[in-house]
Amino acid sequence: MSTFAEMNLPPSLAQRLIQAGLTTPTPVQQAAIPLALKGQDIMAQAKTGSGKTLAFLLPIIEQVMRREASAPALGPYTKSGPSHMSGPKFLVLAPTRELALQIEVELRKYAPMSVTSLSVYGGTPIERHYRALQRPPMVVVGTPGRLLDLAGSGHLKLGGVTFLVMDEADQMLDRGFLRDIQRIIRLLPAERQTLLFSATFSGDIQTLAQSMQRNPARISVDPGISTPTTIVHAYYVVPGDQARTQLVHTLLQSVTGGGRSMVFCDQKYKVRRLAAHLGGEPASVGALTGNHSQAQRERTLGAFRAGRLRSLVATDVAARGLDIQDVAQVIHYELPTNPNSYVHRTGRTGRAEKEGATFLILSQSEEREYLRMVRQLRIETKKLALPVFVALPSPAPLSVDEHQAPRHRPRRTAEPSGRRFREGEPRGPIHRPGASVGGSRYSRY
Repeated sequence: MSTFAEMNLPPSLAQRLIQAGLTTPTPVQQAAIPLALKGQDIMAQAKTGSGKTLAFLLPIIEQVMRREASAPALGPYTKSGPSHMSGPKFLVLAPTRELALQIEVELRKYAPMSVTSLSVYGGTPIERHYRALQRPPMVVVGTPGRLLDLAGSGHLKLGGVTFLVMDEADQMLDRGFLRDIQRIIRLLPAERQTLLFSATFSGDIQTLAQSMQRNPARISVDPGISTPTTIVHAYYVVPGDQARTQLVHTLLQSVTGGGRSMVFCDQKYKVRRLAAHLGGEPASVGALTGNHSQAQRERTLGAFRAGRLRSLVATDVAARGLDIQDVAQVIHYELPTNPNSYVHRTGRTGRAEKEGATFLILSQSEEREYLRMVRQLRIETKKLALPVFVALPSPAPLSVDEHQAPRHRPRRTAEPSGRRFREGEPRGPIHRPGASVGGSRYSRY
């Protein structure tokens, strides 16, 4: 099927896609959507930026619209209305609050107003979710910890879910969410449709899929290199941290024409320190870590998307799933902790088949490990000579605490799933003050 119009989608939904400038599905959409519309379980591997989100959102929207068409006289909130009043029918799991919010934003963009939704994630009080769930939405998108909090308190009923999506499944396991996912699965009906999407599929992912799916159709639209082929991979070797910072600044200044840059560090204090040394927001450089409040995170991401910030320094919390247009380059301040991290950081550029570049800044001791990593990923890379450094701007102020590095650094590993990363996600069934909330179509929260 070469166009969305040929996919048996509702005419109004197809028209919304055309109005958004979308006529031709991406390879993963072309492979997954027809199978999902038939009710089949799917296990899909696709590179970042390939359109995975619409590959599962369009079948969700189609199912809701089909159900509404079969019972047009019933309103969504009448006592005799649809059975979703006891809980959602569609559940989407996401590893980070940014991705959960982004998925719901995409849903709202293409779904009619009657498709009610709620995103749940950490950052603002859970009581807002309690109020929003008094009128249960059709679709809930959320992170595992918050979903369990809501289910454990009795405010979220999952016994009526008929359609489950797990997005960025490898990141779920990397962040240590396996037990949370298993607990959520036990709360769901056995009779359901399950779609699992990931950029990479390890043995652990395949074992998880076997436990939660029935005869899934396997889709792989990127069987070779795990990162988009439109991305140029290159690296520098520097003598020390001062040279790292100067090189980052020089690379940022090389981007012209409204292009954006993302810089990744492996620890939060490094993000804050590097962003300050690069001049901070007065120099159009923002910072994003799990320590920022949800309001700060959304403000920073909004400014970056709008172009008010041209560069963003972040930890891996921002590396997964975020679709930010015109990211010209990704810079790794040091060697990523594992191949999955490298793949997903790099996937912030070169999206939708656009060209991009990813640069690593390495010490001599890191070079050998990096070359082993790219061989594992079957990626071609090249070593570049250091350029003439551009003078650094005046640094932004740092608090006393931000000048101090933590005692322990994360352990690096070449294993694809070697990291348990839980930044920004409240854990466990007990609510901690100040924990979380997402957006709802019902309210202005």
